[in-house]
Amino acid sequence: MGIKKVMSIKNSKIVIILFIIISFISPTILTNSIRNFSLKNRESVEKLQPRMSDGEKLVDKVFNFTTDRDYVTFSNNIYFIKPYIYYISFQIVTPHECDMNISLWDPEGDIYDIYDSRPNTTLLTQFEYQEIPFGVALTGNYTIKFQAHLTENLNIHIKIINSDLQCLQDVIEPSAFNNKIFYQANKFKNGGNNPLHNVTLKTDTLYRFYFGRYSPIADLAQSETRIYFNITSSIDIQYKIYINKTLLGVCQIEFFDFGTAVDGVYIINMTIYCMVSCVNIAYAIVEESKIADGTDPNDPDPPPDDPVNNTKSGIEVSIPVEFTVGTLAFIGCIVSIPIIIVVYQKRKNLSGLSN
Repeated sequence: MGIKKVMSIKNSKIVIILFIIISFISPTILTNSIRNFSLKNRESVEKLQPRMSDGEKLVDKVFNFTTDRDYVTFSNNIYFIKPYIYYISFQIVTPHECDMNISLWDPEGDIYDIYDSRPNTTLLTQFEYQEIPFGVALTGNYTIKFQAHLTENLNIHIKIINSDLQCLQDVIEPSAFNNKIFYQANKFKNGGNNPLHNVTLKTDTLYRFYFGRYSPIADLAQSETRIYFNITSSIDIQYKIYINKTLLGVCQIEFFDFGTAVDGVYIINMTIYCMVSCVNIAYAIVEESKIADGTDPNDPDPPPDDPVNNTKSGIEVSIPVEFTVGTLAFIGCIVSIPIIIVVYQKRKNLSGLSN
């Protein structure tokens, strides 16, 4: 009996030690398992999303341009994704010269004349590299036509690449671009009905509004783009920001700062006027800083605390899922291990009595 009692005590110590170890490691194991499962699911979802590699080439080839066929057309087979910037480039690679104009049709059939060298007084010569940025406002298949004006047969290297940058990302500093609270890249018809944007802004806060044109216009004489920009607050106060303001050139970004006096939904309204049928405009809103703490003696008293639910008004509590699962697992171990010890001791005692 003495030996059995010693063995029982040793077994009890082993069970207690195991209980302590499990109590410490089980929440960690469960939490890590949940995180790993979440990461695997997120990775599987991300694999379904289109990924744009840095400098992905859509076209990269030397083409013949002859007096009999002086153009190259990619007919509805150049796939552009909104709101990325693509670079369309070319250079003559034989000892010749010519003029070139480039036109582009979007998936809705609207035409963009994005390049024309004919207004220049000199012809393009060998290795004179030309690069045209184009910010996409509509995802889909585009048609692009390169039309050379030449007197001799020649070869031209054409390359179209994705920059892996979104519109405005090439100009705005990374921290500001990553912290944007609103972002769009849209096609604007000349003087047409453009969408209104509802944006929720906080009171007593400074916001910076960025905007710029991302579709080039071939003829400089027709490149003028003008903007009317209004903001209407949540209490229906209208602010006229720009009236017939001329925008800068393609990919040249402008901004203004706007401080709020009330919170709520603000209406952003832009109208574009230009000498061509449509242009692509990108715009974003970034929260800059808090201006004031909102102290106003004319404000009514703040709402009282809720005595029923014993909560403070305006306070929300958020508990991570991992913490909750780990806590439940820890409590489960504390409850279950003593039960196991008691059952184990009873069985050992019964076994000892039967012997």
